[in-house]
Amino acid sequence: MATQTLSQLADYLEAHNDKIKIGEEKFDPQTIYAALDQLAILAKPVQDYFTISEDDYYEQESDHLLTLQDGKKPLGELQDRIIVTHTDGELSAGDLRYTYAHEDAYSTGYDVQTDLHILTYGLEVIGATDRLDHAQVQKTLAKDAVLSLALAAKAVNDWQATK
Repeated sequence: MATQTLSQLADYLEAHNDKIKIGEEKFDPQTIYAALDQLAILAKPVQDYFTISEDDYYEQESDHLLTLQDGKKPLGELQDRIIVTHTDGELSAGDLRYTYAHEDAYSTGYDVQTDLHILTYGLEVIGATDRLDHAQVQKTLAKDAVLSLALAAKAVNDWQATK
């Protein structure tokens, strides 16, 4: 896929969800990473965060929405996820608020559907607001939400590589 909008990526994931889950279609996390990097929420490219420790991220950049589990472990192994559930506020007045919830993709072993849902839904919600006012998204979207989307994409790719 060429560079796409967040909403286009969400639509693509929704349409190809079943094929990705059964392995008929290769999941490409690079398209997700590129889209997240274009948001310019995090200080570095999202993939750079996979190798830094949870402690370093917590102290340097986190907005403390994710539950970090083992300070010395690399962030790429983090199993906590937050999903962007909706927005409210008046965008034209510069008032945009995102709402988040925790999701558990690992309670009974890894559940790829949970991470695909986090990606599809989160990209759709963020994409709808980003299309209207990118600057407001940059001011209000949680860094941990962006990282969570990247972690979900990484986990889906890692899971598919074992199938």
